[in-house]
Formats: sequence, structure tokens, C-alpha cells
Amino acid sequence: MKKNLFKRAMAMGLSVLMVSGLSGCNGSEGKDFTLEGGDPNDLPQQISMMADTVVLPENGLSNFCDEFKKQTGIGLSVEKPDHAKYYEKVTLAFASEEPADLIEMGSTYYPELANSGALWDMTDAWNNSTSNCKKIIDEQYVDALKINGQLYGFPMSAGNGTVTYVREDWLKEAGLDAPKNYDEFINMLRAFKKRGNGTIPITAAGLLNTETPYDLYLREFYQDANPDFYKDETTGKYVDGFSQPEMREAVQRLRDVYQEGLLDAEVVTNKTSTCRDKLGSGLVGAFNYWAGKWGMKLDKSLSGQGNMKAIPAIEETGGYTERVPTALAMSIYAPNKAAIFEHVIMYSHDGGEGQMLFTHGVKDVHYTVDENGNYKVKKQMSDPKSDFEKALYDAELSITKWDDPFKFDSRITDSINTYREKRQFATVPKVTDTISENLADLNVVKNVVVANAVTGKTSIDEAFKYYEEKGGYYVNAILEDLNSEENLAEEAKAQEAADAVENKSTQGN
Repeated sequence: MKKNLFKRAMAMGLSVLMVSGLSGCNGSEGKDFTLEGGDPNDLPQQISMMADTVVLPENGLSNFCDEFKKQTGIGLSVEKPDHAKYYEKVTLAFASEEPADLIEMGSTYYPELANSGALWDMTDAWNNSTSNCKKIIDEQYVDALKINGQLYGFPMSAGNGTVTYVREDWLKEAGLDAPKNYDEFINMLRAFKKRGNGTIPITAAGLLNTETPYDLYLREFYQDANPDFYKDETTGKYVDGFSQPEMREAVQRLRDVYQEGLLDAEVVTNKTSTCRDKLGSGLVGAFNYWAGKWGMKLDKSLSGQGNMKAIPAIEETGGYTERVPTALAMSIYAPNKAAIFEHVIMYSHDGGEGQMLFTHGVKDVHYTVDENGNYKVKKQMSDPKSDFEKALYDAELSITKWDDPFKFDSRITDSINTYREKRQFATVPKVTDTISENLADLNVVKNVVVANAVTGKTSIDEAFKYYEEKGGYYVNAILEDLNSEENLAEEAKAQEAADAVENKSTQGN
């Protein structure tokens, strides 16, 4: 396992010297661990957590930890590394065999570390849990984190996804309804362009997302194209979605709107912050961004000079995309794993005081309750002008049937409801050693292909010829690995096991 962890560390950009140097710090051949869950009632005295989106220390992290111990009797220490270096810290912690017991893990790194054997398989713990939480948790989010039928992390919140926001006031001025199909969508963008004065009909942060789903921000144009590897259900074999005819058609659509001046001329170099700034300055007509709180934030950014509203997915897309949820994973080195699962992970989704703590924080520190039972968010300790947002979990993205005592702004709920009208769940990215060694280089080629074709630097035929020449080696290596007898047999076996569990569960009900 140590060898695999070192591979992962190096694949994530860390030097051999850094990793090998740390691996010897404990002065042993390897830290002891067990894959057994143990007794769920054998509570550990102290556990550790590494998290990226937990409340900041200056906004009451210690209060959160103190309250957790008060409620459960378990001591909790939380490390919150700098966001830009979070996964570097995670990888180094595993390479040094000193990871935290619980680790917040995004969908790109979750399968990497699960595949390396670094994360505890909590499938049995979930299947056999007697916690009341099982009655209120929406299992589709749990299933979204399974890898070959096994669960190596638990969803913190719904994965969520992006929804297209448009200037509703511009729509009304143009006498248009929200578009239902691609033709109507293009007509809307053309109406926005006619406004002149530097109007950007639609903006986006890049032409390909930096992680899966790669088509996230431009679903109206990608439609049935999938710029990733996926299994063809008719043949049972993996194919390179980027090489399929649907991808050329998607690039042609993007090229057409770019050449017509409907797509932001700076789309290739835009960051999400750049797009938000342009929107806030009143220049942007449409922008695909996160459902939920951003529905309110984007609307507020216009300062009353217009309003943004989420629109349903157009017909050709098949729906918006729900990302794989961020996982709370458990290290194989963690003590009393079954107890941590029950008394931390399950407790945090209990629909009661545990979920209240992990979502809204500590009473009288992060929120208040008046004599009439009304809940009110307090200001951040570090910024008296800003409301406290969350302890760890996003309230509006709860995975439980929970009667949250806080009321949400209608712009938050409207955007989520619109987004969820029609959506498709993304699956955990497939990870193997071969994919880890080749995918990053292949994605660089993909970005060059799309950028050159869309902006007109090359023809579409020339761009895809470049893909064959520069990306062919990586594509062939990945497909050979994915379609190997060993991999397909392993997937089939895992599917059979998952089906057996599902059948047993159905019969039990």
C-alpha cells in the first residue's frame, strides 16, 4: 500500500524527496492499522479530522470542537490547511502514514486514495447501521459515492451542480420566455447581444472544466457529448467520448456561438471570479454556476440594477449534472472505525443536535434562538459585516429529511428546485494507475484542441487530427487498461455483489 500511496503523491505533483523523506519520519517500517471496524459502541477518547471547508479558526472552530465533545464525549481536533494546498497536505499526510482519522475528500482525490487502499471500506458499517439516520438519509447520495459497489466515504452534503442563470429583466424586455430548447436558447443570446454597450450574452470559465464533469459549465452546447471515458452499454466496452462524433458536433456549436459573438471572447482565459465580476458589472446575460446560495449571491451582485434567475435545463441536455458528493472519508489508521462511523458520521446526519452542530455551528456563537423559538444567524467573528455561513455542511444541500429551523432566501430554494427538476447524477471517476499516469497529459491536449477549434485558430478537422497525433498514446493506454479482461471481470463481480445487496435490501422491505 505504501508504494501505491507514493505513486499517488508523485502523480499529484510532489517530489520523490519530499515523500520519501516524510515516510521515514516515524522511524518504523509502517504504522500499524487494521481494516476491522471494531465495536461501534467502543467510543474513542480522541479523534482527528482534516477538512477544507470547515469553519475557520478565527470564526469559532475551537467552539465547534468543544461543543462536539460536550455532546458526544469524544475529543475532536480539526486541521484546516490553506485551501490552495489542501490536497497536497492530504497526500503528504498519507505518504507519511500520519493522516487524520477523518478527511474531507473531493471527487477527484476520493477514488485516487480509495484505489490505493488508504481509505477504510465503510460499506458494511453503512449496511448494518442501526442508526435512526438511515431512515432519513436520501440514499441516492450515498450510492453516488460507491466505487464498484463499495463505499469508502460518506456524503457530507448533496453533490449539487450548476444551473444556468439569466437576466430575467432582459428576457422580459425582449418579450421572451425562458428557453426550452437549443434554438430558443440561441435566440435569447442573440436578443441579449442586440443590447450593445459591451454586452456579453453568455460567459463561462473555460471551455472544459478542470475536473469531472468536464462539460459542467456549458451543458447547452455539449448536450449529448461526453468528453470523458465511459462504458458503451451496447458493447460493454469503454470508449473515449472525446473521439466520438457527438464531441465534434459540440465543438461546432461552441465555435458557431463564439464566431457570432454570443460567447464571451475571453472564455478561454476566464476564471469563475472573472465571470462573476463581469456579471456584477451588468454586462452578462447568462452564466452557468452553482445552484443554491449562488442564486442569491449573483442576484445581489447586480445591486438592484436587474435580476438573475435560474432557468430549467433545455431539452437537448437531458438535464443538469449532479456532481459526485464531497466525501467524509476515514483513514485505515483510524481507531475504533465502526464507533467513529456511528458516533461521528451518522451523528452528523441525525436530523437533530448533531446535524445542527455540523451545519449551523454552536448556539450563541454562530446563531441565536430568541424566546419565541426564532433562529437567527450571527455575524462572523472575523467580519462583523458578513453572516456566518456554515460549520461544515451546507444547510440547503442536506441529504436528510430534516426540518431545518432556519428559513432560506427564496432565491436559494428557487435555484435548487429549478436545477433539480431534471438532472443526471455523475459517477465517481474511474481511477487506475494507468489513468493516473496519463490523464493529466491527455487533458492538456483536450484543452488545446477545444480552444483552437472554438476560437478559429485551426479548423475542427485540424484540431481533432492534432488530438489523434498528440493524445493517441494516452487514449490507447487508458482504453487498453479499462477494457482489460481483469478490469471488466472485476467490475462485473462488483456489480453482482452490489445487486445482491440491493436484492437483499428489497426483500427485507
